Amino acid sequence: MFGCNFVSYIFFNVQLVMQKILVVDDDKDLLEMVEMTLSRLGYHITTLAKGSGFINIVESLHPDIILLDIFLGDSDGRTLCYNLKLQPAYENIPVILYSAGYVPLSTITHSKADEFMIKPFEIKQLVEKIKTLLGI
Repeated sequence: MFGCNFVSYIFFNVQLVMQKILVVDDDKDLLEMVEMTLSRLGYHITTLAKGSGFINIVESLHPDIILLDIFLGDSDGRTLCYNLKLQPAYENIPVILYSAGYVPLSTITHSKADEFMIKPFEIKQLVEKIKTLLGI
């Protein structure tokens, strides 16, 4: 009844809809903009406006990818990323760190982040990095 292309199309779109992204940033405007844009593209977005509670959210949400600001009011995203990647259950969750401030590359490498972006960034560039890291 349905052609192979139709089934592939449905499977691809169901996979995309099921992708869960955790966005952690103390900038509420950026959180809102990223959430609105990525939600329109079919991603399920959860936001967190501070670093405290990060591990608890990761444990309950099991995100497919994490977007994490470095300079949070109460935490350093590099430390959160590093501690997350030390845990075998979460070491394979891709993390994109980003920041508007100067960040030495060595600290990004040490954090075990999968990608780094400088704010402000283009949403198109962010979406491309997300798709690459998720393999879609």
